[in-house]
Amino acid sequence: MLPEEALGAVLARIEVAAKVRRGNPIKDCARRLPPESPAFTLVELLVVIAVIAILAGLLLPALSKARAIAMEAKCAANLRSWGQAFYLYASDYNGYLPHTDDEGRNNPPFTYSPNHPEHECCYVDVLPPYMGLRPWRSFPNGQKPTGGIWQCPSARALPDSAYSASFKPSIQGYHSYVMNSYLEQDFLFGLPFGAPLQPSFLKLEHCSATSKTILMFEQTLDPSQGYGQAGGFNTAGFYTAEDARAEGERHRHLGGLGTNVLYLDGHVDWRNDLWDRTLVNPQIPTRGDLTWFPYYY
Repeated sequence: MLPEEALGAVLARIEVAAKVRRGNPIKDCARRLPPESPAFTLVELLVVIAVIAILAGLLLPALSKARAIAMEAKCAANLRSWGQAFYLYASDYNGYLPHTDDEGRNNPPFTYSPNHPEHECCYVDVLPPYMGLRPWRSFPNGQKPTGGIWQCPSARALPDSAYSASFKPSIQGYHSYVMNSYLEQDFLFGLPFGAPLQPSFLKLEHCSATSKTILMFEQTLDPSQGYGQAGGFNTAGFYTAEDARAEGERHRHLGGLGTNVLYLDGHVDWRNDLWDRTLVNPQIPTRGDLTWFPYYY
């Protein structure tokens, strides 16, 4: 074989070998690419969205119910804390409880009145130090507490325009818990004609049924729900003590809406039967009713 022919044969073999090694670049890249993932169809996306919506619809009511139960439990715990403070105070003051009303009952309100020195000894001022807190009167207007033991976590005041012109809860604060006015009936409201006024300070040993008589209860903050749901209660939340007309129902059980109640013996219960709708005036309990009156007259 001539040298030129031999050289040509060698070059031809090299070119063939190179083609074999190189292969087809396009096909080689295709082999190395991962397989394509199939995309979701519109129907599949709609099914997923529908499933999420169904699950949310099932879970949200359960979460709302759990939150309501937790808030009711916190409310009951607040009332128990007040009950413990009442007993600590009574042990320091020969068995007497503090007064039901503060200076809000004076005329003008929130000023000292020599006619009512008992209003300087209201429970909202003398009991908080037993719980490591400041008296209510020590908080200036605009800084009244709206949480903690002061208020039910489910309670919300309405805008100031919903109340009497002299009551602005956003500034003066409000009370979602109140003491039972009939415990210290040194006022004429609800007394039979000619009946003597009762002492301003209740002594526990004089009570006939401490496990039955209300010490504190939840007050409505909605004027339309006052007076046994008859409405017109435009000072709802203003006073530290009230009667049955002010009872508010915030917590739902199987029996419907009800309220947490603290009794004179310190226990807390849920009630939904505090209004006697058979009475002409449901804000005045029947005389001798030990639910509201501490002793027989």
